[in-house]
Amino acid sequence: MKTILKNYLTTKQVKIFTALILTGILSVSSDFAFIKNASAAPRNILPDTANEILEVNNKNNSLPLPVARAVLRDVSSRNQGVLPSKLKIVAYNQQTWRDGCLGLPKPDEFCTQALVPGWRVIVSNGSQNWIYHTNSNGRSLRLANSATPVNNQSKNLPTSVRNAILAAASQLTGLPTSRVRIVNFKQITTDGCLGLPRPGEACIEIAQQAWEVNVQAGKQRLVYRANRDGSQVRLNQTASKSALPKSIADAILADAEEELGLPASRLRIVGVERREWPDRCLGISEPLILCAPSIVSGWRVTVSDGQQRLVYRVGEPDTIKLDKQASKITVNNSLEPQPIPTSELPPLLESGVVFRQISSGGFVGRTYETVLLDDGLLIRTRMGDANDSERSVRRVSLQKLRQFQQLLEEKGVNEFQNLSYPAPSGAADYIIYTLTSSDGTVRYNDISQNRLPKNLQIVVTAWNQLVKDAKDLSASQGKFNAES
Repeated sequence: MKTILKNYLTTKQVKIFTALILTGILSVSSDFAFIKNASAAPRNILPDTANEILEVNNKNNSLPLPVARAVLRDVSSRNQGVLPSKLKIVAYNQQTWRDGCLGLPKPDEFCTQALVPGWRVIVSNGSQNWIYHTNSNGRSLRLANSATPVNNQSKNLPTSVRNAILAAASQLTGLPTSRVRIVNFKQITTDGCLGLPRPGEACIEIAQQAWEVNVQAGKQRLVYRANRDGSQVRLNQTASKSALPKSIADAILADAEEELGLPASRLRIVGVERREWPDRCLGISEPLILCAPSIVSGWRVTVSDGQQRLVYRVGEPDTIKLDKQASKITVNNSLEPQPIPTSELPPLLESGVVFRQISSGGFVGRTYETVLLDDGLLIRTRMGDANDSERSVRRVSLQKLRQFQQLLEEKGVNEFQNLSYPAPSGAADYIIYTLTSSDGTVRYNDISQNRLPKNLQIVVTAWNQLVKDAKDLSASQGKFNAES
């Protein structure tokens, strides 16, 4: 009897063990089949919730199941009134975050500075959206925004934002706010520059809520972005129908750079509006020029450095004219030289030296001396470098050397009179150049180079070209740049 009972129990255990193995295989197979199908068509991403569907198009890089589950559970735990069965992932894309905080640091939080591969996921319940940043497996995640309405109605746009947008559009187009209409708007998540950085501007890379607003102003369709309270408003020129072609914008900035004597990095286009001009001269008549009457479509473009303003008229396809009457230049465009104090004058040229340049300032803050010898050698050293580690030597052909000497005699004889051409008031991070010839010294800065006397500009241009064309003889092959 004991033997029969023992055999029965053994047989029973074997059957149970076999059943468990088969169940595990079927379960793993089921999971594999689900993961495979998840990237092929919309499927349930949580097996126990029928309505949690991944509503995205077919993608090669599908969202990992652990990431999807982690995000949905976090939304559900944060919002007690939101049923898990009503949540859906409506969009996702792979991202590489710049730090361990997934690009969303908390106040006074220290974030490890390491690239973190992960995902940006948008979850919706049909009426609200939640945006998440996660790492690659969903174990680390952060909410990028509070819940935002899916279908914004006009009453949901803050009054401060609405008024700021209308005022900006009115100022740009010259139309009263009564003729400016907000067509639609939506909330977006962007950086400290609203995703529209200006030249040379450093943007805070912290995700923040913002508004993107479409405006109809006369015949123009403008797209603006504003922060949450409307204290910061920027025109999205690329998305606006009044946006200039890049070639025209570049040409206008180049002309403004020369007109104001400022580098292009300090200038920006602050206004663009569609206009129709009455003739081929764009409404700006000139003596002895006959302007054929004809409606010319184009733009009115405003350029500014924050204080001064230049207004241009543009006629399609490529006519550009400065509207001097509408422009406002607050500083004298011509530079008044000042005598260099004797205590600030550099030493006279040594025997065998034809020309010398000393450059200092800029972001680096170092000082370099470059001398041209009468045998064609061009030597640059960093002043204060005890090891002479940045010394470099080049050679100029004797023909180019003689040509430069002749140019100095013709154009520079009246310019090297120990004079200084100062930088504009309030300017910063510019490079000061001190040039010395056998006649004397002149000092200027890179910001004001385009406003120097014509003959001095010719000498400066010739010197820079001479340095650029010189052949490197340095053993170190170090970088040699006249702009340093």
